[in-house]
Amino acid sequence: MTENTTYEISQRIDTCGTRCPIPLLRAKQALKSMNEGEYLEVLASDPSAKPDFDAMLKHLTHELVSYHSETNPKRVDTFIIRKGQ
Repeated sequence: MTENTTYEISQRIDTCGTRCPIPLLRAKQALKSMNEGEYLEVLASDPSAKPDFDAMLKHLTHELVSYHSETNPKRVDTFIIRKGQ
């Protein structure tokens, strides 16, 4: 996972305010409509989102290329996922 890299985001989804499994389901739905190699940005506020995304992506061909967590003033995690095959 690389930090300080700019990605050309194809789709963005904001799942803030939802709890698991909604962020995962919305990400999987968005990835279905994307082409291989495109990037999806997901915003999430659920504290369990990071371990949930790690577990989900372990079983798929997609790759988490960037993760950033902010808590100013509320928690927002930003995931950038590269669509696999």
